Formats: sequence, structure tokens, C-alpha cells
Amino acid sequence: MGLVVLGAHVLHSSEPTRQVLGRSTVVRHPDYQPTTHANDICLLHRRGPRAPYARAFALAASPPGRHATPLRAGARCRVAGWGSVSDFEDLPPGLMEAEVRVLGLDACNSSWKGQLSPAMLCTHSGDRRRRGFCSADSGGPLVCRNRAHGLVSFSGLWCGDPKTPDVYTQVSAFVSWIQDVVRRPKRAPAQSPARDRWVPAGVA
Repeated sequence: MGLVVLGAHVLHSSEPTRQVLGRSTVVRHPDYQPTTHANDICLLHRRGPRAPYARAFALAASPPGRHATPLRAGARCRVAGWGSVSDFEDLPPGLMEAEVRVLGLDACNSSWKGQLSPAMLCTHSGDRRRRGFCSADSGGPLVCRNRAHGLVSFSGLWCGDPKTPDVYTQVSAFVSWIQDVVRRPKRAPAQSPARDRWVPAGVA
């Protein structure tokens, strides 16, 4: 059984808002493709008390019966994580956050030689500075207008390289699957709502 850390800024120090909770189940998307990163999403089933210091973001959902509507190109978002802060895997002092801009999927797909699917979205720095996610940020959130729109999936060899834009799993394309998993009957005895939670994450 793994662990889920919530409410932390620095992973390896004691903080009053830090909560370490047990993880009982990992549900990987049945159509996940490790070679193309298609359907790069899983759910972590955690058990423990309600997290009073962890802010929850709503999932970006598409209208019933319709495909997910991508964010417009140029939209401002924020990505966060504890991954490396350089191409040389330098560790961060704490949780890092970067502002990025959404890149149109067609333009992004031309950089990735057509390997992207409609259930992905891309970002770049939008200027000459290199900003984005780096190694060990996988599964981190891309938040736009206070909604979780993406999960960190993959990028190029160099962090923030404009030649290989950052690619995310588009959360809105998987809301129906998330709801189906959450509603499944559990084998273990039912837990109270305050002690039973599902957390979206990336597979890779």
C-alpha cells in the first residue's frame, strides 16, 4: 500500500498542514498505452480523515453526450509539482508552480509528429523563458480558472523546450470513466464519506 501526501509544501519536513494518508487501490485506465501515453490516467483510492488544509479543485467536464471542448489557445493556466527544477534533476526547495499558456492541439501535434490524441492538451511558456513541468512531475495538476483541466503526462528531453511542448491528459475527456469507477461497488466494507476518497493521477 502506498501513501498520499496532502497539504504539504516541503515533502521532507514537518508542517502543521501536512497529512499522510494510506492508499488502498490504484485503478489504471483499461486502455492506457505506455508507448503513446494515450489514456494516461488512473485513480488513487485513499482512506483517512477529511483533509482540512487541502484545497479541492472541480474537474473540467464536457456536456453530456458531447466530446470534451478544448481550452482556447493562449489561455493562462498553472502547473504545480515537486519535480526537478532543471535539466540536471536539481531538486526544488518546495512545491513549485509555473504559469503556462495553452497551445492549440494542431500546432502541438505538428511538434510531436502527429502522435497526440484529442484527449490530450498542450502548454508552452508563451514567451522566451522556459517554463513548464519537468521530470518527476508526472500526474501533477494543470489548473485553469480554478478547474483541473489536465494531468502532467509527458514532454521532451529538455524541460520547457519549445520544440517539444508539454503534454497533459485532458481531464474532461475522462469524467465519465472517473464517475463510473467511483460508483462501482467496493469489495471492502463501505467507509463513511469523510474517510473514502478518490484522487485522479497520471499513470506514467
